Amino acid sequence: MPIAIPASPSKLDKMNSIHITKVAQQVEETNKVLGAGGKELPAPYKSSGNEALDTLAFLHLLEQLKVQKRSGWIREGVSYFPRVSYHMCRMALMAMMIPQDPLRPLDIPRCVMMALVHDLAEAHVGDITPVEGVPAHVKHQLEEEAMDSFLNEMLGGDGNKDARERFRSLWDEYEARETPESKLVKDLDRVELALQAVEYERSQDIRTLSPFFVGSIPNLEHPVIQKWAETLMEERRQLWASRGREKEEQDGLGGAKVGDKVKKANGV
Repeated sequence: MPIAIPASPSKLDKMNSIHITKVAQQVEETNKVLGAGGKELPAPYKSSGNEALDTLAFLHLLEQLKVQKRSGWIREGVSYFPRVSYHMCRMALMAMMIPQDPLRPLDIPRCVMMALVHDLAEAHVGDITPVEGVPAHVKHQLEEEAMDSFLNEMLGGDGNKDARERFRSLWDEYEARETPESKLVKDLDRVELALQAVEYERSQDIRTLSPFFVGSIPNLEHPVIQKWAETLMEERRQLWASRGREKEEQDGLGGAKVGDKVKKANGV
């Protein structure tokens, strides 16, 4: 019986093979998960089955908050910019400064903890900003997946039950933005950004950071934080007046005022 000899690959076969390879590469590239700045994200952490090692992995992860750069400042050419942890720390200290109001009682210790947790997912995904064009639901999904990995894989052991529930509760509350505490922490997030912007305009050779104020100060709700912001914006006005650019900077704000969107929403 004659032995069948495989035919040599034809030119068409080779072309088809190349095409299939290219398609596979394109699919692989499409499936890459991208975080802040279009950076490819590593695969989420999976439990080793050893609670001590998993806990240590979480503690090492927290170091990322000390090294992750806040994307907005990079985009504007700021030569020195704080990391995510600096932002969270100042927010926590600011939360401790909010006076109690019998008409608006707040759980201040919870606000402090929430400020320290609200950007925890950025340890994995980075600081994704609106100008990057990532849809809000995609950003939330990436951060939700990061938190699931942190809490279920790194802190999934019995010994971390309290920590796991505490982190989850605080992060979910902040994301839902329904409680007075979560709304206060969001106000702190906005005003901390404005504070940092003024500090950079004052200390560095930056033309303007007006977009940061336009996107933050009109949304402030809490009266104490509104007062801080009003004083800050007057300080900023004086800064640019001393440089002979007051009108230019005021025009850059486009009429944005502290709490303006909140007042309009309330019919004020």
